[in-house]
Formats: sequence, C-alpha cells, structure tokens
Amino acid sequence: MSFQINPLSKKFGVEVTGLNLAQSPEPAVIESVYRAFVENAVIVFRKQSLKPEDFVRVAEIFGQPLEQLLTRNQVPGFSVVNTVSNQEKTDDGKPDLLGQTWHTDHSFWPTPPKATMLHAVTLPGEGGNTCFANMHLAYEKLPEGLRARISGLKAVHAYRESREPPTADERQREVGDSPTVVADGMVHPVERTHPDTGRKAIYINPLRIKRFLGLAPVASANLVEELTKHSTQRKYVYRHQWQAGDLIMWDNRSVMHMVDVDYDITQPRLMHRIILEGNRPI
Repeated sequence: MSFQINPLSKKFGVEVTGLNLAQSPEPAVIESVYRAFVENAVIVFRKQSLKPEDFVRVAEIFGQPLEQLLTRNQVPGFSVVNTVSNQEKTDDGKPDLLGQTWHTDHSFWPTPPKATMLHAVTLPGEGGNTCFANMHLAYEKLPEGLRARISGLKAVHAYRESREPPTADERQREVGDSPTVVADGMVHPVERTHPDTGRKAIYINPLRIKRFLGLAPVASANLVEELTKHSTQRKYVYRHQWQAGDLIMWDNRSVMHMVDVDYDITQPRLMHRIILEGNRPI
C-alpha cells in the first residue's frame, strides 16, 4: 500500500495521503502512522469514505473506542460513534454549537481519552476550521517564573465547572500527598508527561478546571487565563481547513482544540466522532 506522510504546517501536524484506512492497513503501516501521530499531535487522513461501521474498525486500529456522554447524539446502532452537528438546537430553539472555546476532551474523567477522531461527513462551503494548540511547544517556551509556579501543581477538573471555593467538607477530603479524587472533581497534574514520547506538556482545560489545589478561587481563575493565553498564541496553533473526506485524529494529551464558527450556520456541518481510551495523566 503506497502512501505518504507530509507536514501540515511549519508548526506541527501531518497529513497522510494515498492510504485507504478501510482496507485494513498492514501492521508496519499502522506502526509508522501511529509514530507520526504521537510525534506530531495531529494527523489527517485524506479522502476517507467511511460508513459508521468502517469508522469503528478504523478507530480500533489505534485504540479502544469509548461510549460518549451525549448519548442523544449517538449514531443509531453505534454507541461509540457520535454526531457533531451545527443543526442541533437547544431547548429554546437556538443553535447548539459546541466546542467554540479552547478545551481538551473529557478531562474530568479519571482516565481522559488519549485521542479524538473526527470524520467529515458534510461540510459548509467555507469556514468551520478546527484549531489546535500544541501544549508541548507551549510548555517548552514557558517563562521560567510561570514554569516554576506550575511545577508539581494539580488542577481539579469538573463537568460542571465552578470556581466557587470548596466547602469545609471538600477540604477535609483532600487527604494524602497526591490526591486523585476530591469531592468536587478529578485531580490531574498541570505538567503532564506523554506516555509514548516522554515529552512534557501543559495539561489544562479552561472549560473544566474548577480550581488548583492550594490556590484561592481568584488565583485559580487568573492562572487558567494566564496559561490559556500563553498556550494559544498563534505560534503554537495550527488551524485545520477541512476537505471532503478528511479524517482527523488528535492527541488529547498534547493539544487543546476549538472550532471556528465563522461560516453560514444554515449550511450543514456534520462530523462523526469517536474517542479512544486513555490512561490517568502523570
């Protein structure tokens, strides 16, 4: 099977051309592609035509697909495949457009997914790019003072993020030198080491971080803002312009992402989405 792996940008990310994932690539091909994925954080497979059953088989090449939280968006008959659509509505009839701010998927889980896969089913005429911030590069370029402040720091991630101070009961439950669960959320390190490469990254989720252990609410909010501002500078960001048939996989251990809603939302934008099982951040 002849294929090529080429850089997507001068910053990070690669694209794979000439490879039909639905045809069960050989182990050597899979190994080469997976290595490119972990080294570059974002990988795009061009011109993939995948039915949901094909998409599941492809995902199983790279990891264990997981059921997702928004069960109402499941593709019928496929509990691990969700739809991401700009045609969804809120209870009051307004467009329900998710993912417009920087985040990493499901950081409030004990073991957040290692990767997210998104397959373009229907695209608008233009716009709707997905942006990725490389958290390895952002970590490596941290000012020394800021790096010292996050050294050994842990964040509390919660589905219903609120930076209200924890109650006395919640404080009492924070026992041990390295708590992994507290009453108001899941605890993960801010400095995260990638299990495959050993590289360190900033691990934050502006949508889900409730607070940092040992910091007051205002200090926590300010630090989230400071780290987000640093990490999402243009020099650390790749903006993906979707093409028909794109299948993109990104490393949630290495990047944050968001979508640009800069297009005519009356034009359908539909993606199929699978997340892959991960490990507890270290």
